[in-house]
Amino acid sequence: MAKLKIITGVDDPILRAVAEPVEKFDAGLKKLAKRMKEAMVEAKGLGIAAPQVGESVRLFLTVLNYDTSNESVLAMVNPQIIAHGNEEVLGEEGCLSVPGVYDKILRYSDISVEFFDLEGTKHVLQLSGLNARVIQHELDHLNGVLFVDRVKNKDTASGVVM
Repeated sequence: MAKLKIITGVDDPILRAVAEPVEKFDAGLKKLAKRMKEAMVEAKGLGIAAPQVGESVRLFLTVLNYDTSNESVLAMVNPQIIAHGNEEVLGEEGCLSVPGVYDKILRYSDISVEFFDLEGTKHVLQLSGLNARVIQHELDHLNGVLFVDRVKNKDTASGVVM
């Protein structure tokens, strides 16, 4: 089976569309998640959303607790932020779909996210720091937003040509 290709660029229509909710928690969804994980690991990413591999569904994978003994990869289906703290923090981000571009993005430092796992079981997680940042970044992908859209001054964004 061919590897999934990560879509790059800021103008691809699938990256700019709002992804469709997942309704079937079946073998096809699990297969897509497995293939997305392979693509994310190969690209050395901390997250990957289904639209980035050409599938307009509300699924993403994220690496939680990066570079710690508790590091794990988690699939989130139909995720939504249900609460967030008041503090916003600037942090550097990059994106597998916009390779070589990095910039500081303002994100909530603490969030609560509700999602389903690949079996269809609902979960709620409270996350902070990098974990919260990656979830917000990947959720943006499901809503047709790229991190470069959140750069405060697009004229001075590092390497971004708009």
